[in-house]
Amino acid sequence: MTIILEDITKEYNGKIVIEHFNLNIEDNRCYALVGPEGCGKTTILKVFMGLVKPDGGGVHRMGDYKYPTLHSGYVSQEGQLVPRKNAIWNVRKVYRRASKGRVIEELEKFIPAEKLKLPVSELTDAERKLVEIVRSFVIPADFLVMDEPFMYLDEEQCGKVLDYIKENRGSRPLLIASRSEDHFDFARVIHMA
Repeated sequence: MTIILEDITKEYNGKIVIEHFNLNIEDNRCYALVGPEGCGKTTILKVFMGLVKPDGGGVHRMGDYKYPTLHSGYVSQEGQLVPRKNAIWNVRKVYRRASKGRVIEELEKFIPAEKLKLPVSELTDAERKLVEIVRSFVIPADFLVMDEPFMYLDEEQCGKVLDYIKENRGSRPLLIASRSEDHFDFARVIHMA
């Protein structure tokens, strides 16, 4: 499977954020979009997932597809958790077929068991980010998209997340947006201005 972002252009309020951006996204490959805040990393991720329509260019699929749509495991920069619900509920919400036991097992790789039943609003920013990362891997997705997945994490947590990503990604394409290129020795780094 290859997904082609061809000549993508996008502007907001008269300001061009992305201009003539091209990228071929292939199975079993990782891509890190790296650059300062406001350079269009999140926009590219959203165009890739079909959440934002580009002003110019397009997204094309090459290869065999069983289904008319593709599904993503997504870690949002802004966060998509329901604050008054606990971590277990938030993970199972995206894929009800995931057993509670499996969800707890995955979450306990990052978060102490006694915190799993607290509303996520009572967790730290780092713990909420970790819940989102686990959530993105529980859903049966065709590709993984992570917008600033290391935000709020310390070095030890970053190491655990990187190991988790490498261990659980399989052959699915992975797109990561980050302000820093630290941690991306396993990915093709694409610098964005």
